[in-house]
Amino acid sequence: QRTMEYFAYAAKEDPDRAPKFLWNAKMRFGKTFASYQLAKKMGFSRILVLTFKPAVESAWREDLVSHIDFEGWQFISRPTTPGGLSTDAQYQRADKNRPIVCFGSFQDFLGTNDVGGIKTRNEWVHTTNWDLVIFDEYHFGAWRENANHTERV
Repeated sequence: QRTMEYFAYAAKEDPDRAPKFLWNAKMRFGKTFASYQLAKKMGFSRILVLTFKPAVESAWREDLVSHIDFEGWQFISRPTTPGGLSTDAQYQRADKNRPIVCFGSFQDFLGTNDVGGIKTRNEWVHTTNWDLVIFDEYHFGAWRENANHTERV
């Protein structure tokens, strides 16, 4: 509720600035599930989850696909089996009329190619207009140099 109130306040104060709100809660608090509920209540349909700890993907996937509140929502992430669809291909095939949650590592999606540009396979992440960007496990990499370039998302 506080996050929704802050987002509404921030939109009135400075509509050109994306609001930022930190959830500082202990493990097993339910931040993942609460994030999905926030997105649902606010009518967000494009959610990007960037993490410094890719091993938490299963928790993000499980909370979304196993709960009735999110029936019809789509989860996109790196392929879990050899030959699986890339995140780009999954996004292109996704039903854009239904909510989409894209999960990826901060290092991959914000990483650069050999000449310092956006990786070709991730251009769609940078050109998509995300309703909500969530930085998960932020404390694992927030102080790295790459973390200072989050304005690119």
